[in-house]
Amino acid sequence: MKKSLLRAGVAVVLGCAVIGSMTACGSGDGDNTVTFYHYSMTSKLNAQLEEKIADFTEQTGIKVKHVPVSKDNYNATISTKIGGRKKDIDILYLDQPLLAQYASSGLLYNLDGYITDGSGETETVSDGDGFKFDRNAFNDSAWQTTVYNGSCYAVPLTMNTSVFYYNTATVKAALGLNTDAEAVAAVEAVKTWDDLKAFAGRVSGLGTDYALFGGMSSGGYMGWYSQCFVAAAGGTMYDPATKTVFPDEEATESAFEMIKYLYDNSPKEIYNSSTGFKGTTSSPAGKVLFNLADSSAIKDLNVSYTTFGAIPVPGKTADIGSKSNIGGENLVIANKSEKKDSALEFMKYLVSEDCADMFQACTNNFSAIDKYAKVETFSGDPASSVYKMYGVIKDSLENAQVRPVVSGWIQVNDNGIPSGLNKYIDGESTFEKALSDIRAFAGQYLK
Repeated sequence: MKKSLLRAGVAVVLGCAVIGSMTACGSGDGDNTVTFYHYSMTSKLNAQLEEKIADFTEQTGIKVKHVPVSKDNYNATISTKIGGRKKDIDILYLDQPLLAQYASSGLLYNLDGYITDGSGETETVSDGDGFKFDRNAFNDSAWQTTVYNGSCYAVPLTMNTSVFYYNTATVKAALGLNTDAEAVAAVEAVKTWDDLKAFAGRVSGLGTDYALFGGMSSGGYMGWYSQCFVAAAGGTMYDPATKTVFPDEEATESAFEMIKYLYDNSPKEIYNSSTGFKGTTSSPAGKVLFNLADSSAIKDLNVSYTTFGAIPVPGKTADIGSKSNIGGENLVIANKSEKKDSALEFMKYLVSEDCADMFQACTNNFSAIDKYAKVETFSGDPASSVYKMYGVIKDSLENAQVRPVVSGWIQVNDNGIPSGLNKYIDGESTFEKALSDIRAFAGQYLK
């Protein structure tokens, strides 16, 4: 399909109107107006986006109405919009694990005709009078999140992963060390699960005065975080050939045992405290030694009263090494859109260098395009803790594991895994029963 760009030469109108719980910004509807749904931004970043949209309109004649929605309400909002009868959404952010759900329902535009294998030097390459996205310019794991049943339905925009964060003051106090340097060295020596247990053995009051672990939250986060441990034990989440959840039972049992060990040494009343990990200005040493979280946590760890750090999620053995998971946002085009050509041009612009820093700042995630994923986007000081933590995130993205891109997985991730795993952690189920329950739950959704 050739690109049919309309050269109207009309500048975008940058007014905003409140519509329900959303704010719609940009020009009014028109024959060449593309509607773009995205997460809400700060006023500063929103102004930047409007400036960029104005530039895009001036270059292409394509007008854009952008609709920011709060992240908490986003998935519910777009599920109504993209599945409704009105053709009032063209291009949008889509959380990675939702891709299979929407693609399997025929709601997403198939992008196979716009993908190529190029040199990886630029995110798009010319193709006659049009263009194609070069998958080799993108992080490989991020790209895998866009493929459902062998076809591509998205282009990756941003990506994040999970690491172990630590509070230097907490480690120093818990291990009875004298300097920050000693605390950092003690944590950075943790490469394997045996290393982690040896570290835990040095903590006086572990499980009473200190929590080894800050927990895995609940629901979808717990399902997602569990992948770090399963992969670190050499296992996988799903076998598409047999439609089996946790097919590597030995590795899965080992992962569950490690998760239970962390929880058994982590009183809930400590890690649920708002200051348990972060400490306070007057008491910088918290009571939680490790906190598992993604890159979005770093913005809250830039404080003056203590120093935070990060290490990759330890692997079960040195041979396996660290394994992590991948999260982030993709860009998709609604299949019902009547402006697919214009939406594709806007998608090309959104993943370009012009927009990379803005979306990284908005999401606290790295760009999914390798050459734009720079730690310097978040900090210009290589000696700062923020710079170092983002560096660990960036390195960990190189071994990030993709969630199964299969219809129904979001239910398994958000409900089936957390339910079974929690019962195992609490001693209410054996591993065999927990695994059986998870698989039985999955059988309702993974058809």
